[in-house]
This record gives sequence, C-alpha cells and structure tokens, in this order.
Amino acid sequence: MTSRAGRDRGDRYVIIATLGHDMVLVADGERRGVHRPKKKNVKHLVVHGVVPQLAAKLARGEMPADEEIRQVVAQAGGERPPAQAARTGS
Repeated sequence: MTSRAGRDRGDRYVIIATLGHDMVLVADGERRGVHRPKKKNVKHLVVHGVVPQLAAKLARGEMPADEEIRQVVAQAGGERPPAQAARTGS
C-alpha cells in the first residue's frame, strides 16, 4: 500500500496488523520495522493488493521479518531488493 497523506506521502508499506475498523499498523522494513510500526488511518492509504506469502504468515500469527517486507516493498515499487541489486551490480 502507499501512503497518500502525511509526511510520508508516497512511501510504500505493508499492513501488518489492524487496530479497529479504521486504523492499521504498517511497516516498510527499514525506517518502520515490525518492532516499531507506524499507525495509519486507512483513508490515508492506497491499497494495491495482497501479498500471499505475507498474508499467510500473518494469518498463522507469525510476524514477517523486516527483510521480507523490504523485498515486497522494493518489488512493489519497481525496484529490486538491495541484496539482489548488490549481486547484479546495479
């Protein structure tokens, strides 16, 4: 999902938890990891879709690792994850 309001406008995140019907906790795996997620109002977000591997992990009650979230966010933004970019030299 992408933030469409606030100082983080345009930043991409993954929803990792819900807080009621209008608030969620989001993480990007870098500035906002799973141990310090950001609280966002759902009306300030643009939801792009579900990431099946992360959704399955969250449904089992497991928290995804920051590395997994960074890869998903990078792929959603059209970028390669940092580890993959380093291997290819770009």
